[in-house]
Amino acid sequence: MSTHSTPAPDFPPEIQLNSPDGASAKISPYGAHVLSWIPAGGDEGLFLSPKAEFRSGAAIRGGVPVIFPQFAGMGNLPKHGFARNLLWEVARASADSATFWLSENADTHNLWPHRFLAEYKVQINASNLYMTLAITNIDVAPFTFTAALHTYLRVADVRRASVAGLSSLNFQDSANGGQELRENADSLTFPGEVDRIYSDALSPLQLVTEKQQILISAEGFPDAVLWNPGPEKCASLADMEPDGYLQFVCVEAAVIGQPVLLLPGQTWHGTQTLSAQ
Repeated sequence: MSTHSTPAPDFPPEIQLNSPDGASAKISPYGAHVLSWIPAGGDEGLFLSPKAEFRSGAAIRGGVPVIFPQFAGMGNLPKHGFARNLLWEVARASADSATFWLSENADTHNLWPHRFLAEYKVQINASNLYMTLAITNIDVAPFTFTAALHTYLRVADVRRASVAGLSSLNFQDSANGGQELRENADSLTFPGEVDRIYSDALSPLQLVTEKQQILISAEGFPDAVLWNPGPEKCASLADMEPDGYLQFVCVEAAVIGQPVLLLPGQTWHGTQTLSAQ
């Protein structure tokens, strides 16, 4: 299990899930942020930085941040939007699932003047973690957005990990000036910084490590992001240990290349499923 820094006194308590078949997860209402996922009989599947900050206004480093309504710096909002930095309402909770709500408030309206309802459901069973984000336009005018589930998958050593399922896809190489390239490798490895947005990643991806394999499936999210900061960039991140980059790979279900257009009353759904093999 990952450990992390002590939360601020006013930080909300975590929601603990324990499925009858032996899986567990922890979620913070702050950002509706999945902090931990342990499949039945397995090891921790998510990376959470020991230096992650648990205070209002800070993004939590690791786990699964919810990115909405803007991916990265691709727009006028703060990086990755505002959903990961706000307290979500716990709408429902049971032994193996929890649902969170976020809607327009003064903080969001000042940044993004649209009325919306975001619903995020997290559910576990023996070997699977299901995460479904739904966005409803409750405004009187259309709006567009981008989104992602910024999933940090734990590995023993990123230099001995690979991701399969991306061959022949077009991608934007954000670590090299945003070049538009085509993936030729059957399996992507991580010899240094990797920051890529793959378009039309419709087939399941597979993270292969020395100890296990994780199947990563998505519905409603047409794109996939792969990220690892490498040693130089990692050393510049205040909420990461210098060698923290060795312990994770981000494989993110995303909708980036073609932003979602929602008319009044419409709802969009996107799901990412992690399956321990």
